[in-house]
Amino acid sequence: MTRALRALSIAALLLAGCAPKRIPPPAPAPPLAPTGAPPVCYDCFWEYQPESLKKDLLHTLGGKTLDDPLADAHRRILLARVTGDHGALCAARAALSGARRSRDAEHALSVAETLAFTAAECGADPGDAFREAADRSRSAGQDWKGSIYDALADGDLKPEIGEAPVIAKREPTRVGQTFVLGASKIVVRARERVGVQVERTVRDWISYQLTWSENDGAVPKDRLLTWHEGARLRDLLDAVPAKIFPLPGTLVVRKGKTWLAPDEHGTFRFAVLDDKVEYPTTLAYKNVALLPDTHGIAALVEGAVRERAKLVVGCGDTEDKMKAAYWLARQGVDVYFPCDRYVGSVVGYDAPGVLLGSAPIRREGKVAVIGDRPVTFRSDETIVVEDFTGRGELRYYDAPARYFRALTAYVPSLKLDVVAVDDSGQSSRVVERAEALGATAIGVRVASKADAAPVKAWLRASRNRRAVLFHSAPYREGYALFAEFPDQTTFGDPRPVF
Repeated sequence: MTRALRALSIAALLLAGCAPKRIPPPAPAPPLAPTGAPPVCYDCFWEYQPESLKKDLLHTLGGKTLDDPLADAHRRILLARVTGDHGALCAARAALSGARRSRDAEHALSVAETLAFTAAECGADPGDAFREAADRSRSAGQDWKGSIYDALADGDLKPEIGEAPVIAKREPTRVGQTFVLGASKIVVRARERVGVQVERTVRDWISYQLTWSENDGAVPKDRLLTWHEGARLRDLLDAVPAKIFPLPGTLVVRKGKTWLAPDEHGTFRFAVLDDKVEYPTTLAYKNVALLPDTHGIAALVEGAVRERAKLVVGCGDTEDKMKAAYWLARQGVDVYFPCDRYVGSVVGYDAPGVLLGSAPIRREGKVAVIGDRPVTFRSDETIVVEDFTGRGELRYYDAPARYFRALTAYVPSLKLDVVAVDDSGQSSRVVERAEALGATAIGVRVASKADAAPVKAWLRASRNRRAVLFHSAPYREGYALFAEFPDQTTFGDPRPVF
């Protein structure tokens, strides 16, 4: 594959949303085999991905050697999972086992975990390996994880399972003639601790980015990736010298066909998408899996609280990710999720922390401000909103309709005119409908130049026109609209001002 085609392949996957996700419902994971095979269907991830992607991944990562023994072990294990090469996996494990151990407690824990989760597959004693991981967990201040590993070593794990919280909402209030979207804001101060998902911030295995080492501490700007959440974190560091801490190594347990991530007490309650568990970097044993490449707010709760994060940044594209965001907000933690397909689920939420979706970032004096883009709407005006009714990679185009339907619980007099799209780059349908109705407000997703061009032309034609942008901040073309039209663009604010 040429470099140009490889770039197009990666771009198409990034455009799809938070990560490539297959369309049909997941097949049940196979039972644990006597040989110690893990309970994760690694091959399932590739069933609906282009074959060229796998070939290019093998070609690119197969020719690399990473300086950090742990990162290189992850690279070699990834390749072994993709090819199904059991011998290569165990060779990677042996190389890591013989490498000099790090003095950094968290890095040493990650080494011990990698050895523990691959022990049974490679003929080693999982009991001894998990007891070592338990000791390393306690040295790293993760006692609850140590208890999980002790139970795995003894063969009597009984994880505590809980329900994800119901999102409490404020009662609808009397609405006047107007209301404001975009007034919500998150203020980030110098040296503030920001906990972030690993994927698309410091690592992105599907784009061949694996060099981040877990003993790096706070991540400087030049170590962040330049797309999606990584790009927005770069904007944050341009505005204020915050401290960025990736949150790897989340444990998940399987209940039935669902994988659950824990809260800060080690109770497993937040559903993680199957395809995130099926990553070839995932390590698994029996009904427990370790996620080095964490993705989504659902996988970040325990790590965020442990790291004393004031702000958490990750993907918000499922119901449980929003329940996890609400869980953190109840503890006063702010959450920023540029991928905000499910922002409608938290409209009217009642919690001290601030939840924001696809909002812009700016510097204001000595702080950074996320959000704070107030735009006024009439309570009885017509808003033309984009929708998508299918499944697959285009489903993120339903974010505008999801949000505004939720908003009508608070503004029942609002008139929604819903326009369905069946492909990307069809924002022209939305603006043409707005022009036909004489409407001056739209809700739309902008993820590409084809999405952006009609919206730009429509906004330029009149300063009275306004666009509410959803699932747009991760993309260069979408994010640029906030800067070009500062008085005409805003985001799907979970807390409208009435």
